[in-house]
Amino acid sequence: MEEPSDDDQQNGIDRVQNSIRRGFEDIGTYFQITGAQKIIRRYFAMNAFDGAMTSLGVVIGAYLSQIDDPRSVIGVIITSGIAMMVSGFSGTYMTERAERSHSLNELEDAMLINLDDTVYGRAGRFISVFAALVDGSAPFIASIPSLIPFFLVPRLIDIGNAFTASMAASIFTLFILGVYLGTISGENIVYSGMKMVISGAAVALIALLLNVH
Repeated sequence: MEEPSDDDQQNGIDRVQNSIRRGFEDIGTYFQITGAQKIIRRYFAMNAFDGAMTSLGVVIGAYLSQIDDPRSVIGVIITSGIAMMVSGFSGTYMTERAERSHSLNELEDAMLINLDDTVYGRAGRFISVFAALVDGSAPFIASIPSLIPFFLVPRLIDIGNAFTASMAASIFTLFILGVYLGTISGENIVYSGMKMVISGAAVALIALLLNVH
């Protein structure tokens, strides 16, 4: 069997690169057509906030309940993250799909043609899936920092330090989210980050009050 020549290999590489470039160009076109950038940023920020806050609440609750098995805390955080991921993906996909279909139907009625196989139809389908992926993955990704300390027990740290480090990681994640939102809105990023941290502190305070009563 004859081995491919250097020219054949280079042509194959060029075809792959061209396909990738066209793919990114198509995605850019889809975003331009739908104007979905702002919506997807909001999805990411809102659901990442939910993920970080939920993880913080779980860790505080476990600490107040004096749970000393890191696997239990890890299991609850992962289960919560997966539940939010599945819920976020399915809910966002159905919502975005309905909205995009409605917009496409209105455009079809105005133009009196079927647009399913056009760039408008493909853009609506792509954005529906992409937005759902962002919405679904954001809370799970935001919960990861709070998990890491518990994986270090007992080899590197004890369970008490793991709780402290996990809470600090969740607060830091909230601060970074605040900075991100401040960058988007043009607000002072430190002030925006601190507002998120205060939200996390409010969760801690509520958990403490519930535990007392």
